[in-house]
Amino acid sequence: MSLISISACAQDFASRFLENHRPDNNLTCEIISPKMIEKVMNLDVNDDGGMMNMISKLKSMQMVTTQVNGQKYYKEALGVLDKNSGRFEPYLSFEGKSENFQIMVRKKKNAILELVMLMCEKDDFTIINFTGNMSKDFITRLAKSMDPKAHN
Repeated sequence: MSLISISACAQDFASRFLENHRPDNNLTCEIISPKMIEKVMNLDVNDDGGMMNMISKLKSMQMVTTQVNGQKYYKEALGVLDKNSGRFEPYLSFEGKSENFQIMVRKKKNAILELVMLMCEKDDFTIINFTGNMSKDFITRLAKSMDPKAHN
């Protein structure tokens, strides 16, 4: 069953990254449903319904994580994005002394079909990969929810 889901999602960034790192026991991958996305993003279900509507347009979310060699994986992921620069375009980035954050998007015409978020802090590295139909507002809210300063 897992082989079917991997081949069905083979076009997304997270699946490609994992395929290039097989077998690598340092990386874990979780596939998250839209309902779980609501919880991951600490959503207020009583918001104007806008965010819930945005989440309903998502097809999938994959999260690849490691707590080992984060900088190495981050640089490799950036390399994959660079090789696919015709497919992905930069959306937002932040580089600090101990943390890096990058959002890239894949568009078809004006629709955002895929979002790749790379986060690295010391040895921790995370890829969050959304597929579906996303708006700029969704990405802005997502970026704010991932900002560590917003949770202090």
